[in-house]
Amino acid sequence: MDIGDLVSDALKYPLSDWTKILMLGIILVIAGIGNISRSFMADSTLISVLGIIGFIVGLLGYGYFFKIIKSSLAGISELPSFDEFVTMFIDGIKVAVVGFVYSIPAVILILIFAASIIISLISNPSSIPIGALIGAGIGIILAMLYMLIITPIIAVAVANMAYNDSEFSAAFRFSEIFDKIGTIGWGNLILWYMVTIIVYIVIAAVGGIITGLFSLISPVLTVVLMALIVTPYLQMYVARSVALLYSSQDVIYGSQQTGTAHSK
Repeated sequence: MDIGDLVSDALKYPLSDWTKILMLGIILVIAGIGNISRSFMADSTLISVLGIIGFIVGLLGYGYFFKIIKSSLAGISELPSFDEFVTMFIDGIKVAVVGFVYSIPAVILILIFAASIIISLISNPSSIPIGALIGAGIGIILAMLYMLIITPIIAVAVANMAYNDSEFSAAFRFSEIFDKIGTIGWGNLILWYMVTIIVYIVIAAVGGIITGLFSLISPVLTVVLMALIVTPYLQMYVARSVALLYSSQDVIYGSQQTGTAHSK
């Protein structure tokens, strides 16, 4: 497997259709409307309502991310259409739940150490013992390390779900997932992960600098442009690269196949 070819394909993939980048961007802007509205609204109830609406719409974003993976696994080199919204929404829920379930250990760690601080405050409201603060810091670091390690495995788990026709349980068939990682190669998985992090940081930084110029007009405009262009591009890149990595033993990168299904 050539990671360079994989990355090259995934970087070019979103650029094949700017309209779809903008369509996904609109979904992501609406998904973040709750946070954006905090900059110019004071009504907490309205902000909460917008946040709920944004969360629901954001699931469509997850659904399209999943649709890219399925489409790429089928050997299709074009961005998938924005249609079948009910299916996209359901798939988005599945992706969100998979991510949450795999993240539970990190959540538990944070809750445990947060609870220790709360208990310390209740017993002594005037100050927080240094031990509780150190413990909380350790908990956050451990949670971050766990997420750093588990993220590439979550990516393969989601791809495994896509490969198995959106079967939710496929994301938790651990022996199947680890067998697939063994086929890909742990070294290749780690290399892909490191390259993806670098690509993500570089593109986000460059996009942030360019869109940051619009902060002279309005800070909100910078946030909107990031969500409208940069973030959807990165999500498309990650989805495409995950699919290519998962099927790296079966596909030729950059192929122009237009099939709609894979054979298992």
